[in-house]
Amino acid sequence: MSPELVTQRLVDVGCPQLTTPDEGKQLYDFVLEQKPEGILELGFAHGSSTAYLAAALLELGGDARITSIDREDARERVPNAETVLRQLELDERVDLVYAHTSYTWELMKLIQARTANARTEPLFDFAFIDGAHSWETDGLAFFLVDKLLRPGGSILFDDVHWTFGNSAALKNTDKVRRMPEDERTTPQVMKVVSLLALQHPSYGNLRVSGNLGLDPEARDGRKRLVLAAFCWSFGQ
Repeated sequence: MSPELVTQRLVDVGCPQLTTPDEGKQLYDFVLEQKPEGILELGFAHGSSTAYLAAALLELGGDARITSIDREDARERVPNAETVLRQLELDERVDLVYAHTSYTWELMKLIQARTANARTEPLFDFAFIDGAHSWETDGLAFFLVDKLLRPGGSILFDDVHWTFGNSAALKNTDKVRRMPEDERTTPQVMKVVSLLALQHPSYGNLRVSGNLGLDPEARDGRKRLVLAAFCWSFGQ
């Protein structure tokens, strides 16, 4: 299924375009290029980004799957991700996981299940972090995802310039209004990128090429670092 067809079918089922067609194509093309055997997605909302990722896996063939995690309230979205993926006939490629509090707890369970003799066996080649957008959640998530990422894999962060204070959906909520000004106005995902991911010794140097840049020299088992127009990403 082409990215253009995914876009059309998302419109047909009434799925809000939280992932634009251009962003969706970048995700799709990235998966085709990297050929991951396993994908982790943190934050799926209505499932639009999940659909582009799953369609790319379908195009590649093989048996690679996506594990996608969001909070329980994602079930209440209209349409929800289960409905969207089923109607696009992509649901068999995706395992949706609903977390009661945060995806960090579900990541702990994955790490626990993959750990023996004090060693965690990696599970994914590509991780897309597009959920909480907060330092406290995504800062921890980075380190948890890193344990589950195979050598040579990639982590991609979305919304690096997003803030709670400029969010149309959240800026007027009591929770955000009670935040100190620096927490409201700081792009917290960018802090995760600049203070944690960029300084991590396992990750390659940043290079930018077009809308989705990839470090071509990170071929020695290090995780990759990527900068896109709509996100940053990193990998081994």
